[in-house]
Amino acid sequence: MLVVQPPATAIPVVPSARVPRTASEIQVIRPYFGAVMVRIRGALDEDSAPQLRSELSTWAHRRFPVLVLDLSEVDFLDTDGLAVLGDIQARTVRENATLRIVTGDNRMVRRALSVSGLDHALNVSRLPSGWERATEIPSQS
Repeated sequence: MLVVQPPATAIPVVPSARVPRTASEIQVIRPYFGAVMVRIRGALDEDSAPQLRSELSTWAHRRFPVLVLDLSEVDFLDTDGLAVLGDIQARTVRENATLRIVTGDNRMVRRALSVSGLDHALNVSRLPSGWERATEIPSQS
């Protein structure tokens, strides 16, 4: 015999406060042989995606053969951030340049790229050897 019990009373769910995100920081580094690395820390979202596009357009006229985006210290990545990565990939293909995405041990970024399918379109890897000898390029302000 099947006994069906009435549903339990609903427990009201209080929306949790928005998780504070780390402010994004974009740092441009030129390691060697004409390559340029852009290190992004914090959130790559609707607020920082335009800043990343702007920073990359500043360096685009210099025609670096290799562009490395270091996402190993990104702590939040949303659809706007993924869209800018797709746009950067398309641009590097048009300009016959190479784009490498460095994730380090950042599982959150790897998962976001995997779920979105961008991991197949992008050259995703761990930190290449030699980048630790990089020096920061002074700002152009």
